[in-house]
Amino acid sequence: MKYFFSIFLLIGLTSCANINTSNIAPGYTQAYSALKQYFTGFQNTIEPQVIKNIPYASMLVKIGNGPTALMILESKNNDDYSWVSADGVYLIINNGKIIKTHGLSNNLNETLTPSIIWSDDLYDNKDFVSYRSFSLPTLNNLKVISSYSKNTPSDVELMFTKKKLTLIEEQIHSKEVGWSALNQYWVDDSNFVWKSVQNISPRLPEVHIEVTKKPL
Repeated sequence: MKYFFSIFLLIGLTSCANINTSNIAPGYTQAYSALKQYFTGFQNTIEPQVIKNIPYASMLVKIGNGPTALMILESKNNDDYSWVSADGVYLIINNGKIIKTHGLSNNLNETLTPSIIWSDDLYDNKDFVSYRSFSLPTLNNLKVISSYSKNTPSDVELMFTKKKLTLIEEQIHSKEVGWSALNQYWVDDSNFVWKSVQNISPRLPEVHIEVTKKPL
């Protein structure tokens, strides 16, 4: 199978101008530049073996019906993982959930939410409240209600392997803007999210993620 490595349809590179990349590990910039040249030099395709050989944690991301892009782990701050694409898109992910973005046409600037741990405490008909702030256009502290349900573990085909994962579904809604959506997370026994489909903004299509190399 081939995966297309191209610019996200929703990218606005200028919005990444305020990203500080000085904390990238030594050699990362040069290696990433070489990877970008390699990927874009062969008809914008990535062979699975190429992804396998990348020495960094990586994942595949697709927004809506757009092309699939490769993202590499740039840094970690406590439980916040910063992933970056060669096109300059950043996703900040905490426990498998996107909490912040840069480089999209409508960015999630901040998520204020209770810490979500994939444990049985989620599934007893509780509602969880979060507040999300966006830019382009600006919308601050949008109240979003979430509820979770858990499915039976099953075998899931990933790019390089098959894993027994539990599908956790998150129903979200915000009456202020008439937004309702379903998020899905495929979680292993250690509560690591290998795959997800997430709705992060009322103005963006859903984001599809599959981790191809787990962070150490």
